[in-house]
Amino acid sequence: MALRDHKVRHQSREHIARVALFWWLIADRRGGNSFNICSFVLQVLAKRLRGKGKLQIEFYSPEDLPEGACVTFNPLTLHIVKRIWDDAGAGETYARFIVAHEIGHILLHDGLAVAFSNDNEAVLKFVEEEESAEAQANAFADLFLAPDHVVLRLREQDTIAGLCVVSDAVAKRRLKDALATKHPLFPQYTGDACDKCRSFTLLHIGVLLKCDECGDVTET
Repeated sequence: MALRDHKVRHQSREHIARVALFWWLIADRRGGNSFNICSFVLQVLAKRLRGKGKLQIEFYSPEDLPEGACVTFNPLTLHIVKRIWDDAGAGETYARFIVAHEIGHILLHDGLAVAFSNDNEAVLKFVEEEESAEAQANAFADLFLAPDHVVLRLREQDTIAGLCVVSDAVAKRRLKDALATKHPLFPQYTGDACDKCRSFTLLHIGVLLKCDECGDVTET
């Protein structure tokens, strides 16, 4: 990861949590708490992005991209070491976090303040956390991989790490953060029971109803 940071527009934890939860809800989790993050990038993110152009992915060797991954805009491109991408698809926790971090940059930022930019005037030594591109992307990755409502339901660090496919460090951080936040974010369930599993975890996803428990999808 690059050591430099860039000032971006202020975005609160609550806002980042809402963005992260929206994309987590439409990921292909098949009723679980985790998903193939590479398939998410290719099949969900790339198809549903609006206003930032078509997402491109370019692969590198570790020697050609020492920081591992970065995002550039105009055209919107995810640059990533091929081994990291492959490891993310295989469920390696370190690699899933790297990809989630870059998804955060894609969704939260734009070409005006690009992470890992070579523009020296854009590089800051000190920024407030809510205006730090790297802090925002890290917060997104945490909340995207292990949303508040999942963490608060599971409550155990080892269980969070296993079911959300995150490292022990991320699971510990997320549990502490979710317990401490005054306004944890929960999905807005319809209040009706799922026809398949009978859980009261139905969500409106566009014109569809999706069960957050078993993953069953029906048209409304």
